Amino acid sequence: MIRNLLFDFGGVVIPLSPETAMERFEQLGVKDARQRLGAYGQQGIFRQAEDGSLDAEGFQKALGQLVQEQSGDARGAAPVFSFEQCRWAWTGYAKRVDPVRLQNLLRLKEQYTVLLLSNTNPFMMDWADSTAFSGDGHPVSYYFHKTYYSYKLKDYKPSATIFQTVLNDAGLRAEETLFLDDGLKNVEAARLVGLHALWVPANEDWMPLLQSELEKLTLHS
Repeated sequence: MIRNLLFDFGGVVIPLSPETAMERFEQLGVKDARQRLGAYGQQGIFRQAEDGSLDAEGFQKALGQLVQEQSGDARGAAPVFSFEQCRWAWTGYAKRVDPVRLQNLLRLKEQYTVLLLSNTNPFMMDWADSTAFSGDGHPVSYYFHKTYYSYKLKDYKPSATIFQTVLNDAGLRAEETLFLDDGLKNVEAARLVGLHALWVPANEDWMPLLQSELEKLTLHS
């Protein structure tokens, strides 16, 4: 029997717009932002901001150094980027927040233990964990019993260890947990550690697929 639901954030809880984030980082001076940023994973300092090997201040400094290198002017001082500038660029990923999805999460929360596991960074979550997130004054944590972020765990999907950390911390049994993600590699990794896992198309309504999967798992339990 499924007792726990574990959700991905970007592309599932909120629709993503990688194009906007890329454009914003390009405006800050990152010439190869399109190679470094993606919907399912980042590279270089952008990955380090999400796996926790760079904290917010470290990323801001590294971003300035990267922009200086790409400008070709090694003699000048590296630009200094504020937390707010970096948050503006990262939150370009947040296309919009769908109130229907949030209401569905609250309904599910009445029947299941509902958790969030996201590859993310302190800039994105500074917004998501604020009252500006939902439009009606609730942070993302309001919609979950507990939230887990890669940069805090210093781990990164699709590693097996990040799923095991969540299971251990929340006291969950893998066979009673269903994980939803729009990244196929993450879904496959979750299955390898014993979770039930459901791939959902990015940015689409996952509720019909979830209901169907829950019915199927109940029949086979």
